[in-house]
Amino acid sequence: MSAIYYPKIALANHQTTSCNNEKCKNTKCNNEKCSTQKCDEHIVITGELMHQPSKVTSDPKKPRLPLPAYDGAGFLKTITGFSISRKGGAGGDPSLRGMGGSRISIVDDGQHVYGTCGGRMDPPTAYIYPEAYEAITVIKGPQTVKYGPVGSAGTVLFEKDRNNFVGKNVEGRMSTTQGSFGREDYLVELKAGNETHYVDFDMNKSQSEHYTDGKGNKVQSSYDRNNYNIALGWTPDENSVVELAYGGSSGNAEYADRANKARKIDNENVTLLAKHNVDSQWVSNVEFQVYSNENDHIMDQFDQGNNSGVNVRRKTTGGHLWLDITTYDNWETTVGVDYMESTHAGRSIDQNVDNGLDDLLNKPYADNMSYKNLGLFIESNYRLNSPSINGKILTGLRLDQWNTALFVAQKGQRDDNLMSGFIRYEYLSNHSEYYLGGGHAKRIPDFWEFMKADINDASQKAFNLVPEKTTQLDLGWIYKNDVEISSALYYGKVDDYILIDATPAKTSAYNIDATIWGGEIGVMYPLNQHWSTQTTLSYSHGDNDTTGKPLGQISPLEGRISINYDAHQWTAGLFWRMVAAQNNVSIGEGNISGQDLSKSSGFGTLSLNGSWSHDDVLISFGVENLFDIAYAEHVSRSGAGNDIPGSEPMFQVNEPGRNAWVKLSYTF
Repeated sequence: MSAIYYPKIALANHQTTSCNNEKCKNTKCNNEKCSTQKCDEHIVITGELMHQPSKVTSDPKKPRLPLPAYDGAGFLKTITGFSISRKGGAGGDPSLRGMGGSRISIVDDGQHVYGTCGGRMDPPTAYIYPEAYEAITVIKGPQTVKYGPVGSAGTVLFEKDRNNFVGKNVEGRMSTTQGSFGREDYLVELKAGNETHYVDFDMNKSQSEHYTDGKGNKVQSSYDRNNYNIALGWTPDENSVVELAYGGSSGNAEYADRANKARKIDNENVTLLAKHNVDSQWVSNVEFQVYSNENDHIMDQFDQGNNSGVNVRRKTTGGHLWLDITTYDNWETTVGVDYMESTHAGRSIDQNVDNGLDDLLNKPYADNMSYKNLGLFIESNYRLNSPSINGKILTGLRLDQWNTALFVAQKGQRDDNLMSGFIRYEYLSNHSEYYLGGGHAKRIPDFWEFMKADINDASQKAFNLVPEKTTQLDLGWIYKNDVEISSALYYGKVDDYILIDATPAKTSAYNIDATIWGGEIGVMYPLNQHWSTQTTLSYSHGDNDTTGKPLGQISPLEGRISINYDAHQWTAGLFWRMVAAQNNVSIGEGNISGQDLSKSSGFGTLSLNGSWSHDDVLISFGVENLFDIAYAEHVSRSGAGNDIPGSEPMFQVNEPGRNAWVKLSYTF
């Protein structure tokens, strides 16, 4: 018998693995899994529309165009509103609605995994292989307080299922991808169990050589990465699950924006999860999770003959306890407490006494900074029962207590108590759903912001930064019928916005006031039984209210148009991406992911894709940047570190030129 997926306990109306596609409800979808919760519809995805207010949920196991990089950032760039700061072929830094860095909260199946490199070689998404997860959910804006410190730009959940098997069963999946520039991906997933026990194992490998841009110049961008995860589960009854999981990853990469190479980007993590559906008048679900993870990163120039190297590590431990309370039929509440402790340490070459990698690895670590965070929250969903009103009110409130210690430069310790919250009204009328929400998020400066120079004293760290405060209004309209439409608008004031300024002699961080606004709209229109089209448009704008200049690192207007064909075993499509010029810039200013380098030109790229399926086999393929255009994203990093012999100097890190790929998947 097939496996039954044990869903995560989450907010009401939060669907992680259910299939909302109407094709799973008619005769077009012949896959037997459509009768359960998960739909493996054979179609190449070119983008995701928002089907719930402020929320986009994606199935990362479906083939996509553009083909994502091996990490989480490569996947997020396919979702409307996201941009990626490119350094090379790996380690891109995501930005949502022009807000980058720690303004996006990344939650890896309940864990907070923070980057380690002072130059952001390894943002949190660098340790995530998207296809190994069952669902990726983006909550845009400060519209949840549940998942740890609030993401002022948004929250991204990389989620896995817990399994409860009926009878003995074994199932799995294998896939391989081959593409231009030596791109190779391999994935193996295996799940086995019975009514009381299960094992869930996945292993993947991804690698690529340096790619070539549209001018034929090689871009220093190679990477090689391996990931593995194993989970052992106990399901004593249909209402309970206890799972112990261990995972690890190892890799290396080269980048075009710096001389340092990432010799080592490793991670180990362990989690213990217990969930129970309670048969009680007051409490319906209990979830408890503890985790520990450690990143180990070496960056150096030893292979180039330079005696320069740094080894940094970061250990993070934490956990949460959530209770779902149902006091009335129309009122659901989640209360919870979470704790996180993270310490960053490092060691580096002393060029007067050390020489090479062995000397680096024999040096002791010294702590640089540590964080401790205790959070308390309550989040509620109240459904209105009036016959004339079909809607709900969602609200949440969160208190974070922070203790931060600095062990370098001026040294010191600080305590911060931060309050965040939101309220949102959702109204359903026939095929339309409208929503209006207000959110307020207070954010402690992160490691990279604190470690920048103080604006008034370059010898000191920016440890006196004031917490950032974002107050934002979100509203939108979702329409579901033969035609699907999703739209969202937002307007926010950011008091004490933390600006990274690279124009002084030493990069500094200081507080300003800012205004952000913008929106997204997406339309999916079926032309006939086999043909459909999808269009999305996104725009973000930011102003530095303190100086009257634009806010740095804001992506320009972007539009995406796809035409898709779907007929039984075959699918095909064209994907046209258009990006406008960005003239609203502040040279040298931005965030921890990067700073504005110049104004940028607009561009457009055309891609094509297709797939063929038979029983449990799916072959998908694509050609991206069909006309071999040479271009760089506005948020791209400087190309000053691109030192491949024979390649012309680059002002910015250019995107790949024409590249083709084919992917084979087998499910059993």
